[in-house]
Amino acid sequence: MMHHLTIVPSPRRFGLIPLGARCALALAILAAAPAGLGAEPLPPPVSGAEHVVIYRQAGQYSAFPRLYQLRDPSGALYVHFGAGVTSSHLEPRREPMRFISHDGGRSWQRAVREEPNPSWQTGPSAPGRLVDPNAHAWRYVDSSRRAEFEERGIEVRNSPDGRVTYAYGCYVRTSADHGATWQQQEISVPPKALIMGFLDPATDLRLDERTLLCAVYGKPVARIRFYESWLLRSEDDGRSWDFVTIASDPQRGRSFGETALVQAANGDIVAMMRTEPALGTRMWTAHSRDRGKTWSEPVETPLHGHPAHLLRLRDGRLVCTYGFRDAPIGIRACVSRDDGRTWRENDIVTLRADGAGRPGDNGYPISAEMPDGTLVSVYYITGKDGITGVEATRWQPPWK
Repeated sequence: MMHHLTIVPSPRRFGLIPLGARCALALAILAAAPAGLGAEPLPPPVSGAEHVVIYRQAGQYSAFPRLYQLRDPSGALYVHFGAGVTSSHLEPRREPMRFISHDGGRSWQRAVREEPNPSWQTGPSAPGRLVDPNAHAWRYVDSSRRAEFEERGIEVRNSPDGRVTYAYGCYVRTSADHGATWQQQEISVPPKALIMGFLDPATDLRLDERTLLCAVYGKPVARIRFYESWLLRSEDDGRSWDFVTIASDPQRGRSFGETALVQAANGDIVAMMRTEPALGTRMWTAHSRDRGKTWSEPVETPLHGHPAHLLRLRDGRLVCTYGFRDAPIGIRACVSRDDGRTWRENDIVTLRADGAGRPGDNGYPISAEMPDGTLVSVYYITGKDGITGVEATRWQPPWK
């Protein structure tokens, strides 16, 4: 049995200590504590990391932030997320929140307008064109329609507001005027019981003005425990789409869920996939050498946690940031020096280790590299006071 050491600091003792100092102290305590029989040692904390609260509000559950590094002269960072009335991940009653930072993530202000993902932009040949592919994700209907969808083989779940919800189908939105107006049409995909999206900064990858990739995942049939990872792929700037399998293992029931994509310096497409705790706790990776048409067999990594975001640094290395939901709860990162082929356990570092919640509800980091080499990672995390909010960490890559 795996034993974990959990240290819960006194709220009074930490009450007057600034957030950054409090997190550093918690990391130092955890790193210095004796490992104990069978305990997993805490990866080394990143020295000098700065933690910033973007939004935390009592009575609200704020989660799943999307971080965009805007392509404007200021290089601003833009974050949007939802603040819900319950912690259920099926909660439809969420208030949209938008924040922007003009100083590299040190401070955040409410944004006056919605910003589209820069990776949706076609490019110089069509400067106003945006293409946004995705899965419909959760759609909510009256509970009387449950049997209608179940008879079609679609998985149905209960919604916190008394309705039922299902996730079926994919779509693409396009805009010709920088996102002022949008047109939407369905993407033809094989019948599935459930298809889900993830955070588009992690899943959406534009290779050139013609080629777009978007990772989705789901269940081929209802009421099974495992997920499969799939890819929406277009070679005509979103006008037509192929549906490609990244990873599937129905014989062994292995689960491949929320999937992050990045193009490595050598041109390979790298996918990092979540697994479910009941079917394994480490993430798996797969590679494509033909721009997403075919994929290698998935390989297990030493990265224990989920889900991932992949970022290619200007020097060509890949950085994976991800949530860690066992004690000590927090955010971790790792580097690959060989275009995502290997991820070494000795390269795992700790950004945060002071989270709390049910059980370990936190994570979904998205990271960006600033002009001076500083990394900014935005995620959600539950504090010892039980409030779940969106925060950011500014940090320097510690790897040589």
